Amino acid sequence: MLSWPRSLQFPTQWPWSWPSNLQPTLTLTTLTLTTAIAIILPRAYRNYKIYMSYGPGGTPYNIVGWFIVAAILTPTGSYDLTSASVYEKKIENGESESYLSEATLRLLSEKTRERPTVGPHIAPQRQLDELPEEEVKKLLDDEYFVVAKNNSHLVRLDNSPVEKHPNAMLLAEGVARNEPARRMHDECAHLHRSRDYSLHVVLAPADCKKIFDAGWGQRHGWSGLKAPHIWSRGKILALPSEFVFIYAPRTEEEVALVIGILKAGLRYMTGQEVR
Repeated sequence: MLSWPRSLQFPTQWPWSWPSNLQPTLTLTTLTLTTAIAIILPRAYRNYKIYMSYGPGGTPYNIVGWFIVAAILTPTGSYDLTSASVYEKKIENGESESYLSEATLRLLSEKTRERPTVGPHIAPQRQLDELPEEEVKKLLDDEYFVVAKNNSHLVRLDNSPVEKHPNAMLLAEGVARNEPARRMHDECAHLHRSRDYSLHVVLAPADCKKIFDAGWGQRHGWSGLKAPHIWSRGKILALPSEFVFIYAPRTEEEVALVIGILKAGLRYMTGQEVR
């Protein structure tokens, strides 16, 4: 029978060992690292699953995109997203005009709501619960495109400068630009059609306050700030504080409310009546 020569036998023990004074330190370090990994990995995985549940939305829709958003971009934003104080100051300084119709104001007072849970990532900004049924999504989808068609002299459908997806409402050629429009690269609004059917809309400060007070919206994490170049692909994208997240409607009446909010945003951005 063949056997290994004695000279090639593998050692059963290392010829050296850690100094006894280092062994407690190494044990503590190993325990700390093991505990940290056991805590961090499940949380990171849950965070990743939430990110992927949003669907595509401006950032890379993969694990690399998740890491960039979670580790690099999210810490750069604001965490005070529901306070109306920034709008109250602007109203005090003269920006007090409201563009909400009487019918929309009435619906807003009747349909106050508790805020849904919104994902922890700065981008894409999406809600996680209180999502609409398919028939409500279809109704909102139809009404959104009706508004775009009826106001084609004011807005055009194009890729969103903010989230890159198609069918955002941008100012049409020849429409005068106000300061928020310039900062938004002409974008007025877009609908998140991949999952939750929330919207981003640019609204007048007075209307932002009314909508926040009724529990129907919140700011984007970069509203009022400059977005990092890694996200805006080198463009200067300084989102106005009036760039707000409007929660998804759950009923036919709430669809009418959200469309009324959308039209108010278009009135504010164009300075003209909206059909």
